[in-house]
Amino acid sequence: HGLASFSLSPRQSPSPQRKRRSWRRSSLKGTKRRQSLPPIHQDITELSKSISLELPEPDRLSALLLSSFQFSAQKLQQILQGDGSLRPEAFQAQVQLVSEGLKQHLQTLEQNGTIKLCIEEPGGQQPSPALRKSVAQVNDYIARFSAECQAWDQLLLRYQRNSEDAARQLEQSRGGTGWAEPVPHLQTSQAQVLRSKPNYRQILEEQGEVLGSMELLLDELQRAVKLLEAFGEESQQGLQRLSRWLASRTFRPLENSPVRRLLAAPARKGPALG
Repeated sequence: HGLASFSLSPRQSPSPQRKRRSWRRSSLKGTKRRQSLPPIHQDITELSKSISLELPEPDRLSALLLSSFQFSAQKLQQILQGDGSLRPEAFQAQVQLVSEGLKQHLQTLEQNGTIKLCIEEPGGQQPSPALRKSVAQVNDYIARFSAECQAWDQLLLRYQRNSEDAARQLEQSRGGTGWAEPVPHLQTSQAQVLRSKPNYRQILEEQGEVLGSMELLLDELQRAVKLLEAFGEESQQGLQRLSRWLASRTFRPLENSPVRRLLAAPARKGPALG
């Protein structure tokens, strides 16, 4: 099978039924059939519609590439304006400069026939087995990434709903008696266990003064312990200094005693025998 050529004409676009089947194939296994998520920007599809059908295919492709760049620059400008880190004049000048460079590059590709090769049929030349294998592998990657993207979108939506439910229940518990309604997916026995527990938040609020006094008392005890540790270290150092002073005072008179000189005298050599 030959590779399908790239064409911008409406008659070459796949039918809606074919699109739906491709989305179903890329959906997750084991899940119910559902409508695919809408595109991020609804006006993306208007890019090709704004290009005249009377233009040759290479000119339409060049115009589509240029319009895609301008559309991306417009979206980027809207995002940067939101956080206030954009200078519109400098950004427009940069976009204009890149647009001119892109136009020149597209003209070069059109003149050397590169764009024409992207649109025309390969002329009966069959692709090599290695190329067909690479194309099949790329298509498989695209299908897998699409399925994974849809799975992440579903997971994000589910966590957003759970977060909104939890925030609503928290607001209800703060505005009422302090009790939060059991989570809907809990079983009846679990809900009964939750209802049987005391209101710990109310208990903490009632005992707030006692807990504050206990905190102050613990701080005072901690300071007292630090003072005792410092006093113990100073006492130990004082005892060590006193011990060294008593030792030096006690043994200093014995330095010149006859017994110390006798012990310190060198031993005499005996007479040589024979």
